[in-house]
Amino acid sequence: MAKSFAELAEKLPEHEREHVRELAENVLFMRGKLEETRKGLANSQVVIAYDNGGGQTGIRRNPAFDGYQALLKSYTAALNELRGLLEGEAKSERTAKVVSVAANSRWRKASNG
Repeated sequence: MAKSFAELAEKLPEHEREHVRELAENVLFMRGKLEETRKGLANSQVVIAYDNGGGQTGIRRNPAFDGYQALLKSYTAALNELRGLLEGEAKSERTAKVVSVAANSRWRKASNG
């Protein structure tokens, strides 16, 4: 049985709960926008004709699909981060990333002046 957000959030340190709540709200917002956008794209073409008014015409990718793809990528990343935070896994991944960046000599040199 799935646990409620409140039950999962209880396990988090209090200072992280607000961040997790805001992240959850953003995930829900993006999910709604993805649904709206998907409906709008249902009858759209992946490529569209263009005329820039200066004599150039042609075919280009539909910017609406690019926007959808970017939103989907952000949604997936935020959802995965939220899941990780609620399951206690994201903290160890963040620590590993910080250690990895700190070990990079270019970053180490920049931080030492």
